[in-house]
Amino acid sequence: MRTWVEIDKENLKYNVLKLKEIANNREVLGVVKANAYGLGSVEITKILQEIGVNFFGVANLEEAIELQEAGIKDKILILGASFEDELIEATKRGVHVAISSMGQLQFLVNNKLNPNIHLKFDTGMTRLGFEVDEAKKVIEFCKNNNLNLMGIFSHLSDSDGNTVETKNFTLEQIEKFKKIVNSLNLKYIHISNSAGITNFQNDIVGNLVRMGIGMYSFTGNKKTPYLKNIFTIKSRLLFIKKVKKDSFVSYGRHYTLPADSTYAVLPIGYADGLKKYLSKGGYVLINNHRCEIIGNICMDMTMIRIPKEIENSVKIGDEVTVINADILDNLNIPELCVWEFMTGIGKRVKRIIV
Repeated sequence: MRTWVEIDKENLKYNVLKLKEIANNREVLGVVKANAYGLGSVEITKILQEIGVNFFGVANLEEAIELQEAGIKDKILILGASFEDELIEATKRGVHVAISSMGQLQFLVNNKLNPNIHLKFDTGMTRLGFEVDEAKKVIEFCKNNNLNLMGIFSHLSDSDGNTVETKNFTLEQIEKFKKIVNSLNLKYIHISNSAGITNFQNDIVGNLVRMGIGMYSFTGNKKTPYLKNIFTIKSRLLFIKKVKKDSFVSYGRHYTLPADSTYAVLPIGYADGLKKYLSKGGYVLINNHRCEIIGNICMDMTMIRIPKEIENSVKIGDEVTVINADILDNLNIPELCVWEFMTGIGKRVKRIIV
């Protein structure tokens, strides 16, 4: 193989069970949207099933159908908004749907549709959801029309923040949510996302927690110290050369490689998900030696500088660790977003369960 990502099955199980323990053993909704954050939705779902997770979150109907057609028979919740034709199909398929407006509720009633619904309330994200002060009216509408109200949820917008202001904002969101659900007895009440579990474990509300990026060891952009690395992107040395004189490297001539330096080429580029901003301080590992990424990352290739101490021992075909949780955690690049990076892993990168 040229470039691949190794997914550590046992470490994934460990992380989920650790987060479940922190959440006082509440039921887990495994968020496998966006191809399970780039790692393979069907494969990750099946691993989660092995440890008793039987409820999964996706972004849209298409992702729910992908799981069902792969033989996943467990419960699935569409976390995003659905179009009317998607609500009809979701009802037929028994997929749980998020409802964010009276228009959607009225459509269900008018068309005699009764899917499993989760009402979403906007406690501060300003994206989808009913206003908090609409709660009583909306819940009464569901009851009066015999709609199958399975759950109520909201979304924390800044639970991975690390300032007093961000913490206070998250606590305000949680208090707003409490006022909605305080006297309700529903099968699913949920607001805590991954960072809501790790950063606000004493403030978890409800009986369900949603695990997404946390399963892969991250709280925001930083690795959670007590969680384990899940994915490692690897490649192999494709080409090695020593330059005789100072030489510009890659497009735009932004990097000058000094004379008598050795560089190598990796068969991975931004088309494979290696973001161009990683040229600003990114590195890879060869036998635990840091090798700086030099010049602009190209569509299909990336150049690295080979340190003097290993330039006589490396050879074409040698394995290279391109990205793992620790490397991402060590990077000091403002543009870095772990979610964006993971979901951008390209289809040429083989997914290997180890």
